[in-house]
Amino acid sequence: MNVLYKYCDQKGIEIILRTLELKLPYISQVNDPIECLPFMYCPDDKAALKKLYLSVSQREKKPLPVDYKQKIETGEIRKKLEEGIRKTQEDLNAKGCLLSVSETAKNTVMWAHYADKHEGAVIGIDFDSVFPDTNEKRGILMDAVSYSKDRPQINILDNPEGNIPLEAIEKAVRTKSVDWEYEKEFRAVFFVDFLEILQQQGLALLKDLDDKKTWFLRLNPVSIREVIFGLYTDESLKLAIRKLIERQDLQHVKLRQAEESETYTLNLK
Repeated sequence: MNVLYKYCDQKGIEIILRTLELKLPYISQVNDPIECLPFMYCPDDKAALKKLYLSVSQREKKPLPVDYKQKIETGEIRKKLEEGIRKTQEDLNAKGCLLSVSETAKNTVMWAHYADKHEGAVIGIDFDSVFPDTNEKRGILMDAVSYSKDRPQINILDNPEGNIPLEAIEKAVRTKSVDWEYEKEFRAVFFVDFLEILQQQGLALLKDLDDKKTWFLRLNPVSIREVIFGLYTDESLKLAIRKLIERQDLQHVKLRQAEESETYTLNLK
């Protein structure tokens, strides 16, 4: 069992329990604008710049400007290559989706930021058995986020085809500033081609949400292990959640209550 925690606002917790669907926001929608964007740099190596520029132009079947050698000398080509690969990364982030959860349900800052200032709830999900309607146990590999003072770096000249290596993309998505370390975050990345495969298997859905196409994962009811009420969760929401888990497929779900302690870490009872 691999239970991790999703902090939810008052509306979100009811939607997840009622629909058994988990929203997958696009990578480009993360809170920090430079998160998931590696630091890209291009050394002033004229010979390597020329080789890379010729390779990219040939692959894209674009004619070479007659003054391209001069543009390499002035730095114009270098700037163009930097802008191009950054645009590639931004396009990937606009198409890929991110599932983010936490190792802990006891963090007061997380409750304040992501669970309506302790008025929402936290849902504990077993990611070893998250997919429904399969003949065998199927889960999602959730990777722990690495926290660093430095952003992942990509030397543009190390990529002769002008592409971003997959391992570099994954590293960028799974690295955050040390300022976010308190979140103890775990992540999984879903690119559209894989989500379309899951959609064919009935394990993912693409729906309209706020006038935008949004991906959702379908949840195996068994994967929902617990719901934790916040310090100030209203009794009406608690009652609504109790009614939702009266369904036959959710009767195994445990209810817990966050309580104050002598420290800033909550007790769960």
